[in-house]
Amino acid sequence: MTKRRKTLPDEVNVFTPDADKNIKKGSAAIARILKSDPEGRYIRDLIECHLNDVGYDTHDDLITALALAFGEDIGQTITFPLFANDPLVLAEYERLKVPERVIMFLRYLVALYGAKAEHAAMRLRHPEGLEHTRFGINCDSDGRACDITMKLVSVSGDSITITDEPEGYLFLVYEMLEQLSSIEHEDADSGTEITDALEKIEAKLKNSIKNSIKECTSEYVDG
Repeated sequence: MTKRRKTLPDEVNVFTPDADKNIKKGSAAIARILKSDPEGRYIRDLIECHLNDVGYDTHDDLITALALAFGEDIGQTITFPLFANDPLVLAEYERLKVPERVIMFLRYLVALYGAKAEHAAMRLRHPEGLEHTRFGINCDSDGRACDITMKLVSVSGDSITITDEPEGYLFLVYEMLEQLSSIEHEDADSGTEITDALEKIEAKLKNSIKNSIKECTSEYVDG
């Protein structure tokens, strides 16, 4: 469950001026390395070594190792897109006129190691956080959905599997939205969208409860 951001207008600067300078210097240094090592094997070997066994210290250890081996500018230039695991970061590099050969190399690094690097970054930020979710709809013999199975996998690798009726997930979603709505959001639109979704779920829950009461009453009368 990877989060993605929207592309930004051309006039928006994603990085700070200092970061821009570091990226330009780092990309120039990477271009020089690639002249003597076209495949970037030294850089790749170092990344592979630190991502071989991802732990809580992997993120900081890899940044430090790249800085020690190749310089802080190169370390930052590589780790920004690598730990983000997002091609959009490299789109920002193109704005900085990073050489195409370097862009291609960085894109290759993200394709090779981005998933593991992102996992390392997640373990640093939220050691017990949620990494991804999986859902499956279970149907009865008539092909009608009867319940839903949800599997939650944490960054640490632990997981929990829950199977329940759709109504049970409605209550879960409602409670989650209720908690999210109590958080102050910088983006006013996000807060409004959460409130709107909360109201819709609340209406569905009320209808579901009414229907359940009707069914119970009907069964009691028939009995």
